[in-house]
Amino acid sequence: MSIRLKIFSGCLCLTALTGAVGYLAMASQREIGDLASRLYDNSLLSTNSLRSAQTGLVTLGFELAALDVSDASPLAAEQGERVQTSLAAIEADLFLASAGSISSSGRSIVDQTRRRLTKLDLSAQAMTGRLVKREISIARDEIGAAVRVFAADAYDVKGEVGSITERSMLQMQILVAAAAILMIAVVWFLSWTILPALRRAAALARSIANGDLSTKLNGRSGGEGGELLSAMASMQTSLAERFDRFETMVATQANVIDKERTSRDGKLRSTIESLSQGLCIFDAHGRVSMVNPRFLELFDEAEISIGTSATVLAALPSLQGVVTKANEPGVFTHRSADGCIFSVCRRNAPDGGRIVTVEDVTEGHLAAARIDHAASHDGMTGFFNRQALSDHIQTALLSMGPAGCPALLILDIDGLRGVNEAFGHSIGDAVLKLASERLADIAGPDDFLARIGGDEFAIARSGPLPKDGIAGLAAAVQQALCEPYEVEGRVVQLQVSIGLAPAPGGVDVPTTADALILQAELALAAAKASNRKRIRSFEPAMERESQQRRQTEIDLAAALERGELELFYQPYIDVPMHAIAGFEALLRWRHPQRGLVSPGEFIPIAEDLGLIAPIGLWALETACGHAAKWPKDLTVSVNLSPVQFRNESLLDDIATILERTGFEPYRLQLEVTESVFLGDSDGVMAVLTALRALGVRIAMDDFGTGYSSLGYLSRFPFDKVKIDQSFVRDLGKRENLVIVRAIIGLSKAMGLSVMAEGVETRRQMETLVAESCFEMQGYHFAKPMPLSDLPRFMMQFSLDRRPEAGDGLLTKTVG
Repeated sequence: MSIRLKIFSGCLCLTALTGAVGYLAMASQREIGDLASRLYDNSLLSTNSLRSAQTGLVTLGFELAALDVSDASPLAAEQGERVQTSLAAIEADLFLASAGSISSSGRSIVDQTRRRLTKLDLSAQAMTGRLVKREISIARDEIGAAVRVFAADAYDVKGEVGSITERSMLQMQILVAAAAILMIAVVWFLSWTILPALRRAAALARSIANGDLSTKLNGRSGGEGGELLSAMASMQTSLAERFDRFETMVATQANVIDKERTSRDGKLRSTIESLSQGLCIFDAHGRVSMVNPRFLELFDEAEISIGTSATVLAALPSLQGVVTKANEPGVFTHRSADGCIFSVCRRNAPDGGRIVTVEDVTEGHLAAARIDHAASHDGMTGFFNRQALSDHIQTALLSMGPAGCPALLILDIDGLRGVNEAFGHSIGDAVLKLASERLADIAGPDDFLARIGGDEFAIARSGPLPKDGIAGLAAAVQQALCEPYEVEGRVVQLQVSIGLAPAPGGVDVPTTADALILQAELALAAAKASNRKRIRSFEPAMERESQQRRQTEIDLAAALERGELELFYQPYIDVPMHAIAGFEALLRWRHPQRGLVSPGEFIPIAEDLGLIAPIGLWALETACGHAAKWPKDLTVSVNLSPVQFRNESLLDDIATILERTGFEPYRLQLEVTESVFLGDSDGVMAVLTALRALGVRIAMDDFGTGYSSLGYLSRFPFDKVKIDQSFVRDLGKRENLVIVRAIIGLSKAMGLSVMAEGVETRRQMETLVAESCFEMQGYHFAKPMPLSDLPRFMMQFSLDRRPEAGDGLLTKTVG
């Protein structure tokens, strides 16, 4: 029999016994309940009804006595009715008592009394009072006897309930005892049939858990217990086989690990021996337990060997500070007696020893020093750079305050860019190096020399200064750097502009390095702007001018959108023909607060800010639009800035403007200066050639003021040459007249027309005509005028263009 069937059978027996006990208990309870119901319903209710009837009879007797009924005479009608009413109620109580009577004797007495009272009820009015009272008295006695019988019946029922209860309890005790015996039998049976197999299985599991896989099972068991033991035995066998394989595998892996450990130890030793760092390991007793060859190489000491104590090594000259007697962990840099720099790391080992690693960082320190030098010095000249200059000045100001503010000289070598363009950057760099050598020769031992830009240098001088500050130093620098330079057979002449700060007399002494450098740069800008005074000291007005320039830059950026720009026109005259050849469009800025701003002030700013491109195209389109409405024999001349040629779309923009305005290309003359060729000369030549192909005329403006005017004139076929007004202004000087004559002759020889600008007097006009220059422009003829004045000017000019007798020249200025 299986364990499951055994347990099911035992539980089934217990369930059946429990059901029997429950059924017996329910039957006993039901029987007791029935008796109790009979006791209550039949006995108590019947007794109550009898007592109610008995009380009714007593009450009826009192009522008859109260009515003063005569014993010998019949009852009156009213008295008879009252007796009948009372008897009816009493009969009803008796009926209930009879119906609930427990015994037949009690029911017989009650029925007899009820019959008596019924007869009395039927003949009450015919009976005498004495007869009625007698019948009521008999009935009362009978009811009393019935009450006693009912009480006896109740006691009998009570006794019967007690006997039933005792019998039920005895049966329950018997059944509970039987259930207990059955439960003990079931438990014993299950224990006898199940537990032995489980105990054997538990013992086998414990032996397996303890590692004993050799336990043998004696005998066999059936059912699930046998299956459990069989499974445990199979598991034991399987585990024994697995443990055998595991032990074999562990032994194999142990061999492999031993081999790997041996190989790893060898590799570790090889790695330690090949380390670029020196390594020395001390044991817990302070003796060398391992040292690699690099350590022995760094410190060539014979005493360094396995087993040497740290005390001995610490006493060696080369190891002093590297190895100490006590464990002192840390990382630090050690410089040896021969100048080598070592990075030393000392740290404690887990076993109580210590590890010392040493790395030679001499090259790294030297490289870092070179990097630091490169970060603060100029690579070409070896001078300090701008940041180093700023740090030097700031340090001086922080340590000594404004009273210790250094004197600062900033210079710019003018013309170096032209040298690069003309001879190449190698010649320019060589000239720059020669200039820096001359500066180094002039500077004092305490002067701070710096190169702060491509061709800008600075000298900061601290300490007491003479009365003129560093003006003497500036003069010496200017004289030295303006001397000719000879490089590879070429002689180069340069100019130098110098700015000095702070202002003389201790005025506006700056408190920061940036402020001092700004003052010197403002003075330098003023020096460069002056053609005669190339050395300038800072003046407070320069800072105000700088602020004004910044405000001008802000206003100019919005001037085009606000419509503040306009064009003025100045005519150029064909003198022999007494005719206006055309007008030159000149840009003007009508500032809302400052009025008309000089082009010499805002055009360079527009070029610096990159605004000249949109402004130049606006001027060109506006001029073409105006000139399109003029007579067809009039041309218009518009200046192009060199900055505009950096825009790759310049050619397309000009062609689009001509198409949009409908202006004939042959009536447009574009004026350029030779500075446009200083950058991408080939690109500029290509643009100018394409413009000429469109029919546009090209004029070289300010001819004769640059380095290579003749070279550019020969490379590109210009249509016209404009003689610079600097030559026309002083035509009375022989050398200027010779230059003008040469320009005119050269232009005529090359088939170019010539125009002189800046003609302000009749004498200048006559001289130019005598030299065969017939086209002129200047205040002698008219000043630049707004578009609205052109009609009046042309009308006035036509009226006044009468020649004097014999000379054929204009007699007076119009304007």
